[in-house]
Amino acid sequence: MPYQYRLLYYCPHIMAVIFVVFLFATKIPAKGQFFLRASVALTIATLLAHVNRIFDLVPAYLYFPSGHMTFCLGVSLSLGMLRRWTLLITLPFLVFFGETLVAYNCHSALDVLGAVPLVLGVYGIVHALWSIPAATRPLDSAPVSP
Repeated sequence: MPYQYRLLYYCPHIMAVIFVVFLFATKIPAKGQFFLRASVALTIATLLAHVNRIFDLVPAYLYFPSGHMTFCLGVSLSLGMLRRWTLLITLPFLVFFGETLVAYNCHSALDVLGAVPLVLGVYGIVHALWSIPAATRPLDSAPVSP
């Protein structure tokens, strides 16, 4: 594999590792449900991104939308749902990754941008249908009245 494609190859793997590490490092209620919901949304979005490649529906746009960008954007959105400040780290990384996909002619700009509405739509539907209760403070950490 040429050296310029290494970033393109390892980026989805790096994003997945960051998500798993961050998930296990944070203390949130219903962590298992959150992980399962994020995994379901990510799987659906990634499968939808590959429908055209699997069934050859529109041969002129075979790689629309980008599966790489769909996966990485889904992981970034999942991290953003855990803690909003993680978007400050992951979104610039995604912009750089998308530019790299276009620069090395792996995808067109339309392929990369096509992942955005797909991921937002799938995540919006999955998270609207499968709600997780809001986080509450544990009783032992609640302030005691004087």
